[in-house]
Amino acid sequence: MIVNSEESAKECRIKITEEFKKHKYLAVKIQKATRLQIQNRWVNLFYSMVSRQQGNPRITLENECKYSYGLPIMLRDDPQMASLWRKILSNLTHKERRLAMTGVKMTSDFDVAECGEYIEQLILNYNDFELPRPDWRDK
Repeated sequence: MIVNSEESAKECRIKITEEFKKHKYLAVKIQKATRLQIQNRWVNLFYSMVSRQQGNPRITLENECKYSYGLPIMLRDDPQMASLWRKILSNLTHKERRLAMTGVKMTSDFDVAECGEYIEQLILNYNDFELPRPDWRDK
């Protein structure tokens, strides 16, 4: 369970209490999220929010971002792998190239700097995306 707000902390306490009542014994491991895990969560949230705002399937946006921004980062320092990807993708149409990104692990294989660069590309290239604005009057 990820705890990242007062509400999720409350839900976590409720869940632990319920499980303790049932089983009378629990092993709970608390783990701080790494910077890369936080970055990956941000990317996933970005995909969901932008695809919802655009009214397009998330996988379409995800594949477009992987192809346009992730692949160049992933292949930049590996000429052999870059050559292989060029051969694989060279005879495909634009749509097929994006479809080829389905299931390709990308941000989970990036290091912190690469993921940061990927996020920067998303921000720069989707700058018309509007983040939902919280209603501060509720606080």
